[in-house]
Amino acid sequence: MPNDEFEGVARQLRGDDKPAKAMPTFVGQFDTHLSDMMIDVPTSTAMTLVLRQLVRDSHASSGMVLDRAGQIIVWDGIDYQEESMKLGALIAGTYASTRQMARILGEANFRTLLQEGAKGKIFTEAIGDYWLVSVIFDRHTHLGLVKVLCERATVELAEVLIQAIVSNRNRPRLLDAGLQRVTKDTIDLLFRDETPK
Repeated sequence: MPNDEFEGVARQLRGDDKPAKAMPTFVGQFDTHLSDMMIDVPTSTAMTLVLRQLVRDSHASSGMVLDRAGQIIVWDGIDYQEESMKLGALIAGTYASTRQMARILGEANFRTLLQEGAKGKIFTEAIGDYWLVSVIFDRHTHLGLVKVLCERATVELAEVLIQAIVSNRNRPRLLDAGLQRVTKDTIDLLFRDETPK
C-alpha cells in the first residue's frame, strides 16, 4: 500500500486540528468488535517493538496495546503480567465510560485517560477508534515524558494497525464446508418440529 495514501492519517488519529487527507474509507467501516481481525506475526512483531520502546523510554513497568473490548493484542513488561487480562478489561471499560462523559460534555472524545494512585499510574491513549495503548509506571516517572512518548507511539502503532486492517480486508475468506454442514445439522436438530402428526 503506498505511503502517500495514508498521509495525514496519523494526524487524524491523534486528533490534530490541522487539515489532512480524508481517512481511508475502510477504516470507518472496520468491524468494531474485531471478530474477524487476525493479527499476524509481522504485525504483532512490529507492535511489540513500538510498545517495548515506549515502555523502556518512559521507564514504565509494563505496557499493552488492546482493543476497545479489552482484549490485549500485545503486552510488554513483567509487572502485573498475571493480572493482564483483568487490567485490559478494566482499562477498556473505564475508557468506554470516559467516551460517554465526553459526549455528555459535547466533546467528540477524550483521547487520553490518566489514573493516579499513591504508588503507581496508568496512562492510556486512543489509537483511532478501535485500539488503546496503555502504560503502567510508578510515581517517580515524569507524566509529561510519558505523554510525549505515548503520543509518538500512537502514531507508529496507527500505521502498523492500518496495515493490519488492510491485510485483513485483503486476506482470502475460506469457507469450511464441514463446519457449515455441522452448523446446519445442529440448527435443524435444535429447531425440528417434534409435534405429533
